[in-house]
Amino acid sequence: MKFFTLGTMVLTLFIFTGCSDETIQDLPITQSATEINSLISQSQWTKAQQKSKQVQNIYESNKWKYQLMGDETEYNKLDEAIAKLQVSIKTKDKAEVKRTIATIEHYVQSLYFQ
Repeated sequence: MKFFTLGTMVLTLFIFTGCSDETIQDLPITQSATEINSLISQSQWTKAQQKSKQVQNIYESNKWKYQLMGDETEYNKLDEAIAKLQVSIKTKDKAEVKRTIATIEHYVQSLYFQ
């Protein structure tokens, strides 16, 4: 009985404290955003556009997770920021792309880590 109680306590501790050492940089959407930042610094707009479509696909495939983890405002704002990123890339506005990437990272951090 002692072992069962001890095991239950340890399991409860893992559940409440979490056992993930994941950081925002490990998330696919953030990795792609960082790659876009690098591509626009090199003026590779076509590749950046392709990568922004990949970000949109990552968002779409993980939307159900975002809906479970955050509130409606957070995941809808993330969707808006991704759309804004695509427009900024089309217009080749480096400053706006960098601001939008920072916004995307903020929303992802809000969803996963707060």
